[in-house]
Amino acid sequence: MARRIPGISLSALLIGGYLALGLYVVLRGWAVVPPSPFPRIGYLCLAAACVFGYPAARRWQERNPSPVADWAVLLSSLWIPSVLYLFLGISAWDLLQLLPGAAKLEESLLPPWAPPVGLIALVVLLLLRGTVNARRILVQELDLFLDSSPPPSSFLPGLTIAVAADLHITGTFGARRLARIAKAIRSTSPDLVLLSGDLVDASAPVLEKAGVGPLFRSLSAPLGVFACLGNHEYYSGADGAVAFLGENGITVLRDRCVEVGGVLRIAGRDDRAKMVLGDGRPREPLRRLLEKSNPRLPLLVLDHRPSALDEAADCGADLLVCGHTHNGQFWPINHIVSRLYPLAYGYARRGKTHIVVTRGAGTWGPPIRIGQCSEIFRITLHLASGSISPAAEERL
Repeated sequence: MARRIPGISLSALLIGGYLALGLYVVLRGWAVVPPSPFPRIGYLCLAAACVFGYPAARRWQERNPSPVADWAVLLSSLWIPSVLYLFLGISAWDLLQLLPGAAKLEESLLPPWAPPVGLIALVVLLLLRGTVNARRILVQELDLFLDSSPPPSSFLPGLTIAVAADLHITGTFGARRLARIAKAIRSTSPDLVLLSGDLVDASAPVLEKAGVGPLFRSLSAPLGVFACLGNHEYYSGADGAVAFLGENGITVLRDRCVEVGGVLRIAGRDDRAKMVLGDGRPREPLRRLLEKSNPRLPLLVLDHRPSALDEAADCGADLLVCGHTHNGQFWPINHIVSRLYPLAYGYARRGKTHIVVTRGAGTWGPPIRIGQCSEIFRITLHLASGSISPAAEERL
């Protein structure tokens, strides 16, 4: 099992790494800029736009929603994966230069502009491939067998659950993304839909202007559509997000447990971002949320971050679904993320508790995934002893 890195916030790690890589790439690029005023001034302006463009564009989008602002957000976000792969490419080239005779061979075979141009072209090809990966939504199939034994008359045999997380819907392009995700979810013919946080990444006015409400309403299921909050709902206004989602058919559970049709219990955990961006209070212990519920019914838990696995297992949860990690979204960040959480992606079991962490149906920032595709889960629950089917385990 991967060793965890204690006490490090994923957000702080990503922001710090982003700024450090950006500074390194900008300084290395400066070395190949022609030594005259106009190219160097233009380069500095371009560098500033790349490094600071995305947060500035997001602020513009929130204050004055428009298609122009949405395009600014989209284009500026491309720097986020670009700086990672530019850094890796420059570092790899520097290592090659350490080989005996490599520098002289480069001078004899390549013009000075060839290495930087070749690296930029390679990064562009990676971004194009990453765009295809992000648009492709895989449906992961899981057959899970529960140890709970409620009266047979109160349980639907072979209950089908569609699980999705990290949609990150915002602006004009959010509507197109949500249309693809909604289509994929409907294709599973679910009895129940569970959405484990970071559904929206914009304020209610931006979402309303983007026209995504009817697309959320299209996510219907006989037992309902339930969600918990993620950290990004708090960034854009949790109360507004809850109201918007509720108006469009999504039941958001904020530290609350509900019984659904006498069939099962669903508990939704609030995200720990509420301590910083919400009311400042810690979220309720899961055991307290369950006090007034029927302990004979199977318990499904929605928790955005996969950081409280033991608590869910100790409370007898049958299924815990999480998101948040994106499985890194860009290779090789997945290897870093795997050290930040006890389960950063995939399936695990603790006691009777089945745990599923999805890498997400959408993307944060740029609509790009490197080394992976977007996904939703189609989980079929059975009342029998056992765990995951061998075929499904191989796929994960």
